[in-house]
Amino acid sequence: MLSQSYDIFKRDTGGEVWVEAVRDLETAKSRLIELAAEAPGQYVIFSQRSGRMVSSGTVVASPAARATNKESEKSPENCAVSKAGGSDTLC
Repeated sequence: MLSQSYDIFKRDTGGEVWVEAVRDLETAKSRLIELAAEAPGQYVIFSQRSGRMVSSGTVVASPAARATNKESEKSPENCAVSKAGGSDTLC
């Protein structure tokens, strides 16, 4: 049985609310898109291995907005976590 390596949280006015755990970063990214389709908002992914935040940002349900947002997430100045922290970054 594979262990769950990433936690997904949704941020709200009271803080962060745990949503679910997933086994890999690709699954976490896919789930954010699915979750945003149901409830747009700000989501955070934490690596259980490193204890570090891997991603943070507002996820929108619109495909056009996601495409625009994805390009800006890849630029070095907008990266939430330094690549020096490991290979589990979204940048």
